[in-house]
Amino acid sequence: MNCQELIRLLTPLHGAGEARAIVRLLMEERFGLSQTDLLLGRDEGLSPSDHRDFEQLADRLLQGAPVQHVLGYEYFCGHRFSVSPSVLIPRPETEELVGHALKLLERTKYPQNPSSPLHILDLCTGSGCIAISVALAYPEAKVTALDISTEALTVARQNAADMEARNVTFLQHDILQSDGFLKDAVSSPAEETRFHLLLSNPPYVRDSEAAEMSPTVLDHEPHLALFVPDEDPLRFYRAISTIGRQTLVPGGYILLEINASLSRDTLRLFADSGFTDLSILPDQFTRPRFLRGRLQ
Repeated sequence: MNCQELIRLLTPLHGAGEARAIVRLLMEERFGLSQTDLLLGRDEGLSPSDHRDFEQLADRLLQGAPVQHVLGYEYFCGHRFSVSPSVLIPRPETEELVGHALKLLERTKYPQNPSSPLHILDLCTGSGCIAISVALAYPEAKVTALDISTEALTVARQNAADMEARNVTFLQHDILQSDGFLKDAVSSPAEETRFHLLLSNPPYVRDSEAAEMSPTVLDHEPHLALFVPDEDPLRFYRAISTIGRQTLVPGGYILLEINASLSRDTLRLFADSGFTDLSILPDQFTRPRFLRGRLQ
């Protein structure tokens, strides 16, 4: 098999354009061959060992595995994050969330008291891509990141170690069980931690929306991190509003990725919970993708 054959076989799964992009990424990252190299047919000159590797990787792609799982990583905010089937593959819209967070922190110049470090909370951290990216941008900050999944936290802690993000603490916690959150999850015995910024990309895809998704996502990424029941699609945002009221400093900010189809309902939930200065921010495709607000 060569690259053109692999593209042809992947096209029914992904479409022609995506199939070409997947093969280009694989060849560049794994074998150091550029698009020009591929156009010149230099993939035909792979060594026997590299060709065996190519065949094995191609088999995984043809079984529907995402190219990020085949490579073992994805780039996010300029950093290389390890990924596995235990975590969501970091996506461009979540990079936009981090961009909004960094702009917000720069504009507000938190914390107001220079003697107190900046405290940031990331809920449903997954691979740790949000928490680690912000922590690397603000090395003096103290970032706390939570997830329910032991396997996801293993990936996140390894990512933090690989990138030397020493200012991130990872904790296991089910945010839907928010009673005693301060005591059990983020507080020290001597002093309660309060946060200046709460970030989250929680599960928000309704079960009924699964039919619109690619089998590559459905069969290879964790449903625990993706889906919510149709009868209670804002369950995680309701929990986040409770945690925000418990843990944010007065005037502290929330910044969340949301389901574009439920943006108005999500905004209303946080307005009813006492958050102010609420706004919906669009993603690069103008979809209402992020919610920003402050605790009174």
